[in-house]
Amino acid sequence: MSYRILLGAAALNGTVFGLLFVVVPDSAISLFGGRLDALSSLLVRQFGGVILGMAIFDWMLRLRDERSVLRAVVAANVTAFAVVATVAVYATVTGTINSLGWVVAVFHTLVAAGLAITYLTSSSKTAAGTATT
Repeated sequence: MSYRILLGAAALNGTVFGLLFVVVPDSAISLFGGRLDALSSLLVRQFGGVILGMAIFDWMLRLRDERSVLRAVVAANVTAFAVVATVAVYATVTGTINSLGWVVAVFHTLVAAGLAITYLTSSSKTAAGTATT
């Protein structure tokens, strides 16, 4: 899979959820079976801003091919997506959120794994190419 596709998917996901969390946090959280108080609503809005920032970051860098840039982008995304997937699994298993949590967990696991695998396989190809030349 390519960085362009994976980072594009991450940017689309971030844009949708970031906007939902900023504009209508109560409705967004209700999709998962939750309810917010005033403080939680404010924190979800702030989190939405962070997600939107990450989406812009992913969208703007998805076409870059410099190794150092890709390494930073992949590291940030794999970390963020793996944490979200882990928390979604925990929250779904414990009944804190409804079964929509599985969709979140699967999507975030696939993007994290896809980015990590793409990076590792492209790193080994680059290393093999430089070793033989």
